[in-house]
Amino acid sequence: MRLLLLLASIALTTGWKMPLSPHSLKCPPLYSTKQPKTAKPSFPTLRGTTVNARKIVDSRSAKAYRVRHILLQTEQLAEELLSNFRGGEMLFTEVAMQMSDCELTKEKGGEIGWVDFASASNSEHALDDLLPKNVREALVPGQGMDAKTGDILKIKSSRGVHLIQLCDIMVDVRERGKKRFRAEENKWRTAVDPSNSGKQLHYSIESMGCQMNSLDSERIAGQLESMNILPLDDEDEKKADVVVLNTCSIRDHAEQKVYSYIGPHAKRKRDGESVSIIVAGCVAEQEGEQLLRRCPEVDLVMGPQYANRIADLLEDVGNGNQVVATAPEYIVEDITKPKRDSTTCAWVNIIYGCNERCAFCIVPSTRGVEQSRTAESIIKECEELVKDGYKEITLLGQNIDAYGRDLSPKRKFSDLLNMIGSIEGLERVRFVTSHPRYMSDRVIDAVANNPSVCDSFHIPFQSGNDKVLREMGRGHTVAKYLRIVNSIREKVPDASITADVIVGFPGETEEEFLDTLKLMETVKFDSVNTAAYSPRPNTPAAEWTNQLDEETKSDRLQRINRLNLQHAGERRARMVGRTEKILVEGRNVKKPNQVYGRTGHGYIVYFDGMIEELLGAIVDVKILESSTYSLTGEMLDSL
Repeated sequence: MRLLLLLASIALTTGWKMPLSPHSLKCPPLYSTKQPKTAKPSFPTLRGTTVNARKIVDSRSAKAYRVRHILLQTEQLAEELLSNFRGGEMLFTEVAMQMSDCELTKEKGGEIGWVDFASASNSEHALDDLLPKNVREALVPGQGMDAKTGDILKIKSSRGVHLIQLCDIMVDVRERGKKRFRAEENKWRTAVDPSNSGKQLHYSIESMGCQMNSLDSERIAGQLESMNILPLDDEDEKKADVVVLNTCSIRDHAEQKVYSYIGPHAKRKRDGESVSIIVAGCVAEQEGEQLLRRCPEVDLVMGPQYANRIADLLEDVGNGNQVVATAPEYIVEDITKPKRDSTTCAWVNIIYGCNERCAFCIVPSTRGVEQSRTAESIIKECEELVKDGYKEITLLGQNIDAYGRDLSPKRKFSDLLNMIGSIEGLERVRFVTSHPRYMSDRVIDAVANNPSVCDSFHIPFQSGNDKVLREMGRGHTVAKYLRIVNSIREKVPDASITADVIVGFPGETEEEFLDTLKLMETVKFDSVNTAAYSPRPNTPAAEWTNQLDEETKSDRLQRINRLNLQHAGERRARMVGRTEKILVEGRNVKKPNQVYGRTGHGYIVYFDGMIEELLGAIVDVKILESSTYSLTGEMLDSL
């Protein structure tokens, strides 16, 4: 309905008439080869440097774009559509089916397929009837169209005016990885060596850190299983042929944990076992080749941006190379499905990377520049998950409110949230993590107005003192944060609000710490992830001379934890006596006759029931008791 109203508005503005049949629009030829100007924002990737997000791929490794198009009669209509794509709840595929003048692609939502850069200039090309030569050439990186995946471009050709959506990019990641060939006399055996082709290989994955890492591990597992490497049934990891450590560098001593974990598997390899050792994730990106120097038994070091391309990199490992893949890279859409850990709830990444530069945080240096996925690819993934029986989806982003600002035209997270929330059959939608610098009333409105979007917000505040926030480089004040909280309390009164906080930041005084406790008393969070500051490599705060001693940091952490526990208990106690809808996610491992699920607020609820009957069901549960971080209830539904 929204799309039809929008098309009617465009028709009034431009004089365009909706065709009665696919053949009723005829496009006058336009021969202009002048390309439209495209905005060229620069985003930081490493501190002290900037890089254009549309040029992070080496042209030698980029091979092709997968594209869709809408063919139009006039530039005026093309400009009107571009304007309406900007921040609106419009899907390119839907508009293509309604408005495109291309008879060959209209019914397929404008889908064209892959445009190979190497053959783009060929005078006789398989796509000539769809995309004339000048359009294909304009898509080649470095040819004038400063673009990236997700962008919508306007290009004239002999067929008319094309709106081209860059849906995906094909990248040869093997050209991006640094290779070090092992001399035969020093070569330890790797399980993915072609000589092992007759043996059934098994993998194990140890995942550390945030939800992003959990999803990356699912993607790695999906890739390995596409190679017919199966999960290890035995709990003894020393029996795994392919060992993956998916690392997190957010806390101190992360590197030491990595080397400690690798040690036993490195010994297996030195003792002559055929085993492949892979270090993935943020520590891998941070340490790079240093990991191989300190632990030469490792076969593959790869950053988070390569999680869904591990199969390509292992091909080089099988050819006798040690590989380090940490170069900046465009995120490519998954070519295999992730191996989901749950059959009920799923993670869906909507934006990768982070452009913020908090003085304490290493994440932007390890996860790279912001890259938003197209709304079409996100919604397609969500619809497929619903078709597969998933009831709840959590949208992921380091800074989820930044979704779409790197695209051209720009998009808004609130619009995407509304679109996903309206998917038929999807019961629950959650999202993390919001940044108070960018959190908007539009997002709060989307939660308030959409029944399937859970009344739950995760908004880190990190400190309750403006001076500390400035030194952290957070870009917001305490007053701004409280305005967001007040807006949530006004529009979604019963919503849960969770957060992250750091105590003991360099130079933090006792009075400044007390301001943080004051903010917590004002808000009364449902729970807060607390941490004492720990210096991280390549971050400004790590070099400052006003570091606090460990005793002071430990004391403040204990005090804030006590307050956090108090508030968490108070917030859950208000649920006693209520009847809540609970999505059953699993069995209570401590009481096998109980199951657990979560309220819309995110509170865990335990109640009697058989998991074989209830898994994935949404049931009414009356809350009988509360504790600090969980609730106990009684199921009222009879299935």
